[in-house]
Formats: sequence, structure tokens, C-alpha cells
Amino acid sequence: MGTHAKRKQMTWAYRYSSSRLALNYYAFYESLYENPSADPKVLARYEAFHPLLQGFLNGTIDLEALDSLRNQVIHDMEILTAYVDCFQIYEYVLNRMERRFLEADPVTMSIDEFASRITGVIAGNGDTALMNQQVQEVMGQLPIRYTRQKFYSLVMERLTVYAGAGKKSLEDLLYMLETSAMVKLPAGMKEERPELYDLLEVLRQADYRDMEKAAFENCQGCVTLGSSRLNNSADDLLILMDLINDLYVLQLCKEEALMDGMEEQAVRQILSGVWDHFEAGRKEMLADEITEMLSKLEGIQESAFGSFLQSGDQEQEKDPVMVKIDLLLSGSSFVSLEIEKGQEEPADRKWIEKQGEAFCGRLDETLKALSKPVMRAVMAKILSALPNIFTNARELEDYIKNSLESCTDVTERETSMELLSGELLDEDALV
Repeated sequence: MGTHAKRKQMTWAYRYSSSRLALNYYAFYESLYENPSADPKVLARYEAFHPLLQGFLNGTIDLEALDSLRNQVIHDMEILTAYVDCFQIYEYVLNRMERRFLEADPVTMSIDEFASRITGVIAGNGDTALMNQQVQEVMGQLPIRYTRQKFYSLVMERLTVYAGAGKKSLEDLLYMLETSAMVKLPAGMKEERPELYDLLEVLRQADYRDMEKAAFENCQGCVTLGSSRLNNSADDLLILMDLINDLYVLQLCKEEALMDGMEEQAVRQILSGVWDHFEAGRKEMLADEITEMLSKLEGIQESAFGSFLQSGDQEQEKDPVMVKIDLLLSGSSFVSLEIEKGQEEPADRKWIEKQGEAFCGRLDETLKALSKPVMRAVMAKILSALPNIFTNARELEDYIKNSLESCTDVTERETSMELLSGELLDEDALV
């Protein structure tokens, strides 16, 4: 792209990231002031960020160190995401047992009527993307009563949707499925998060076929506690990654961007003021002169980002620096910054079948070691992430009916209907 166009792009990117960095850095300090019990491991990452920010303010930032910190935070989030996936699987199992131990209104709607109403809601919204999302929600909540071989045939059938697409798309999907289904877990889960590992071990060792109420409540407590810790830590890591990404953008753009002097002063005053508090270890309200600077940045993020998107062109895709800036501002905070070279090779059916069979083989080793309730939860999680293959509403309706009718466990069937009703129908539709 031309020098003038590139400078405009970098100016908009710089303005967007500088204002967002200042506001997020301020907001994170405020959250620590109000809730000082943040995750120590996440705080350690923030401790590594502060000197990098200071380096930028002084004009001596270490970009290699910033890149290294970014990769460390990506790994941290991979660990947390793996725990989230594991806890979700056991939460699925426990949800379907809840009616054994707790009183709940019986489901009076017939299976036929329920399947018809759910299908009608999905088919009637007219938004294809939303329809696909809702079908995946249905797949994730319906009872699973497949043999492993039948399940694998369903997986293979859905993978054929990727014929003609890029090979990397399918590879990314299979990687995501393996990590979310406990087939491939990141190294260091126990060592880096022992408190979460202990909770997960309770869930792994539980007997879900002959569970007593006390054990059920203990497992529920583990899920609740683990989920709370995960949510808090993930939220703080996301803020940190946005800070890192924005600082990265500023470093890439600083030589070309044209900044308004007053705007730049406000950004630097906020960043310096908050940094001083972190450096001194102070836990107190930020000074009024720092807080007052926030008003000078109102509206900049929205206008700058809109202009950044509108001012791009195809030449931008050939500039490695602009490609990296695009990735940093893509909205996928943890995206890899490695730039792929060459055109992606399309996947044919033979290649897809080979990859699918290898995936099912690895998955089979995991499923064979699980109890049936947990195995069904893994199957449901995988089916909910695969492409929709229903060609019409009747096929979907029949699938819902068959899934519910094949489930002889009344409590599980009613729980599935209750969860889907809460997501897609009126709250009191079932009674």
C-alpha cells in the first residue's frame, strides 16, 4: 500500500489502541482496588507488563520481551480454557442428575409437541447464522444414546462438509475438538493450577452411576467453585491480553502515526499516573487529575476503529506489519501473530476421511476410559461443535424426537427438555 495510505491506517490504529490501552489500564487498577483478591498467577503476568509499558513511555520498549509475554499469556489462557472444557463436561453430567435429588415441576409437554415447537422456533427466525447456532445448542443439550461406532459415523458425516475448504480449517476444528473433549490437554495443568486440578480430580473420581446426594452436592460445589475461579482469572487475562495487544500496536505504529498533541498528553498522563500507583504498590483511589483525563478520550475508540476498517485496502494484505496490526486488532485477542505464507490447499474427501479416522481413533482411547454418563457428555460437546447437516426442518424435528424417545432415564430427558426450553422457548412452556 502507498506510504500515505499506510500512514493513515497506522494513525487510526494508534489512536484506537492508545485510547483503549489508557482506559483499560485505568479500569484494571480500579478493579484491583475494589477487589484485591485477584489471581496471583495473573497478577504475576501484570507485574511483567508494567516495566514494558514504562519502556514504551520512555521510548525504550523491548518488543521481543513483549512478544514473549504475549505467548506466555496465550499459554495461560490455553490452560484455563482446558479446565473450562473439563468442568463443562462434568457440569453436563451433573445437570442431568439434578432431578434425582431436587424437587422440580414435572414436564407435561409431549415429546412430539416439544420437538415441533423447538423446530418451529429455529426455522422461523430467518437468520441462517442464528439458526445454525441454535441447532448446535440443541445438539449440545439432547440426550445421547449412541454406540461409539454410530457416534463416529455421525462425526465423519459432518466432517464431509469441509470438502473443498482449506485444510487448515479442518485441522483447526479437529484440534479444538480434541482439546475440548479431554483428548489433548495442555502440559502443565496440574503444576500451574493445582487448586483447579484438585477440584477436577474429585469430579473425575466420582461414581456417576450410583451417586448419593452428598456426593452429588460435593461435585456440584466443585463445579461451582472451579467455574467461579476460572471466570475471574479468564476475565483478568483477557484484559491483560488487550493491554499487550494495544501496546504492541503502538510500538508498530509509533514511527508513522500522526497524533493530536492533546490526545497524546491525556493518554500518557493516564498511563503514567496509573503506572506510578502500581510501581509504588499503592491501593487507593486514583487522583482526580488522572480521572479527569478520561473524558478527553471519550468516543475516540469507536471513531478511530471505524476509520481504521474503512481505510484499509487489498495492498494492506501484502504488508507484513499491517497484517500483524490487523491480527492484533481482529477481536480475537489470543490469535497467533505468525503470518501464513502461500495459498491454503483445499481438502478433498479422501484427505478428510483420513484425518477424521485418525481423530476418531484418538478419541476412542479417551472414551473407552470414561463412564457412560461422562462419555455421553463428551459426545454431546463434540456434536454441538460440528457443522449442521440437516437439510430441512423435518429432519431436525425427527432427530429431536428420536433423541428424546431413546432416552429411558426420565430425569435426564426432562432436564434436557427443560434446558432447551429455557434457551429457545418461554420459561414456563413445559408445564
